[in-house]
Amino acid sequence: MRDERIEPQFDGPMNDLVKGKRTRRDVIVAVGRLGGLGVLGSSLAPFLAACSSAPAARTASTGGTTSGAASPVATNAASTTRWPISNMTTDELLAYYDKFLPFTSHLPLEKGPSGGTSLKLGFSQTGFNHPWRVEMIKSAQAEVARHPNVSMVVTDGNVDINKQSNDIDDLLAQGADAIIMSPVESAGLAPAAAKVMAANKPLVLLDRDVPSDKTLFIGQSNVTMAKAVADVMVKMLNGQGQIIELTGLIGSSPAIDRQKGMREALASAPGIKVLVTGDAQWIRDPAVKLMDDYLVAYPKINAVFSHAEESSWGAQLSIARANRCGDRILHFTHDGSNAGFQSVKDGLFAADGNYSPFIGDVGVRAALLALAGKDIPNKQKYEAAGWLYRLPDSPAVTAENAAQWIGKGWGDFAPPENPCH
Repeated sequence: MRDERIEPQFDGPMNDLVKGKRTRRDVIVAVGRLGGLGVLGSSLAPFLAACSSAPAARTASTGGTTSGAASPVATNAASTTRWPISNMTTDELLAYYDKFLPFTSHLPLEKGPSGGTSLKLGFSQTGFNHPWRVEMIKSAQAEVARHPNVSMVVTDGNVDINKQSNDIDDLLAQGADAIIMSPVESAGLAPAAAKVMAANKPLVLLDRDVPSDKTLFIGQSNVTMAKAVADVMVKMLNGQGQIIELTGLIGSSPAIDRQKGMREALASAPGIKVLVTGDAQWIRDPAVKLMDDYLVAYPKINAVFSHAEESSWGAQLSIARANRCGDRILHFTHDGSNAGFQSVKDGLFAADGNYSPFIGDVGVRAALLALAGKDIPNKQKYEAAGWLYRLPDSPAVTAENAAQWIGKGWGDFAPPENPCH
């Protein structure tokens, strides 16, 4: 029965929880002081269900602690319950795994229970604000769906270092057996990574690395991918020209590596000059604002080298608004969406770096192997602390091969219309 006198007092702590200002542990303590732990379960349920990657909502006990245990999804029967975030049923996730994911042969695991007990994984995602990130979660859920004794809790880092660090604390407090993390920024999440390792939990990093110890870092090479795109740029510019670089979030390992790959390609083309480098943060609006300024400052621009498709689409919009479509500025970008491949086919992009978000399943398998005490085959030491598992490169997508790659990328959204038409 609801207590109408107590429940309104939950608003402050609950709002702080949703905004990432407090962990669940802090909220439990605050509500406990109000004498309302019995109401906490019903108050938290909607939020916890949205953050759990298993269809059943987690519940809070009346004993003063959250159970954190999500009911594992049965994979041997049809399920019409839709998983949060991906909005797919178990059967849809299993079909998606079998028919679409490109790296299922890497660190393979048999379908069925993994280990002899129930296992809970924590997945700390950079944020849910970009479809690339959602596709990574979907691929992780597809692997979890194959193992009926495994559940997974996914947290939204809101592209904020402090929020994601708090999420790691929260997942550890809930008793996650292993942590999978794709950090928003490399150095800033090193302390959170250290906490996981200090707790003797497997720590698997996806896409972005941290400069501290970890069980395994998994990803394709941003350096070689960006160099492949920049090699196309050098060829199309005949080794001469002036370019703008729009980076991903400064300080993140992909942004560092994509810039490194570009510079490696430009080392053989001294006739190409980088006019300016700006932090477009992987998204469209910052790219528009930066490009607005650059178009005023630089009357001659031959190409824009963007670290992300969203940044390229933003730069194109700015060029059209400035009536500079006649300059025929070329766009070289990265991310590997189906919309990006379509933009290559349509002539909006000259080349698109083919970087896959479908690595969540590999991360889940790596975590389960580590929990089982099994060695990770083909892992390697590298320049950072811990171990690396490098996934193979995919070719840069250009006008010559765009048609064969459309449908193999991520996302089912259409690209924006060409603003210069």
